[in-house]
Amino acid sequence: MKKGFLVVSRGSVDEDIREKYLKELELIISERFEDTMIKAAYTDDKVRRELREKTGEKVPSVKAAMLSMSEEGVTELTVLSTHVVSGYDYRQMSEDISSCGTLFQRVRVARPLVEIEQDFDLASRAVHSVFKDKVGDGCLILMARGADDPDTEETMEKLEEAISARFDGRAYIATLNGSRGLTRVLMDMKKQGRSGKVVVVPFSFILGELRDHLCGGENSFEDRLMNQGYEPVIVEDGLGLYDAFLRLYLKHLYEA
Repeated sequence: MKKGFLVVSRGSVDEDIREKYLKELELIISERFEDTMIKAAYTDDKVRRELREKTGEKVPSVKAAMLSMSEEGVTELTVLSTHVVSGYDYRQMSEDISSCGTLFQRVRVARPLVEIEQDFDLASRAVHSVFKDKVGDGCLILMARGADDPDTEETMEKLEEAISARFDGRAYIATLNGSRGLTRVLMDMKKQGRSGKVVVVPFSFILGELRDHLCGGENSFEDRLMNQGYEPVIVEDGLGLYDAFLRLYLKHLYEA
């Protein structure tokens, strides 16, 4: 039985990001599973198209990658994605995997960073260990994509509760989509009398498109916090640069 690993992400056309996050993750997996085929797939059609036009590199979609791996003799496939929650994108990926499942004798899919009950505790521990010194006596805001989706909303609510407990109530999650936006977080912070430093962290494996919403521009998180009298400290690194989070992804890979 020939084993293979498929690493799935939204992807990026930025070579530095690809090297630091995505290719590094593939390397880490290859070091732990020697003599095992490893391929990458990008779920974002626009990224794949732009990368092909920019460099000529053809990174496949999930379906195309699975077909290729099957043709190369892989019979047991394990999929690891960089999703942080099982929202729309993760479910779409899962449907693509299911549609090609008969190509293999066995297909296993690792769960996203946060899904089952124990994940909330472990993820909150990771957030606290990585960012506690930077936050100090200030506040923490995790910026996530989010979605107007009941399951995603519930996941973010439970995760915020777990993380906030480790920061004495001074941690929040603000999403770009759905009802848990920055406006709601700012209202909560005002009600609680929060002031001073606010550390903003992108809650995503790579920074990618979140950068435009994070800092620098009008109506960015940084701009809106400053307008409300806070002192924003922006972390411009995705979770994939921190060992504490990489260990959780690899844990889910082993458990798949």
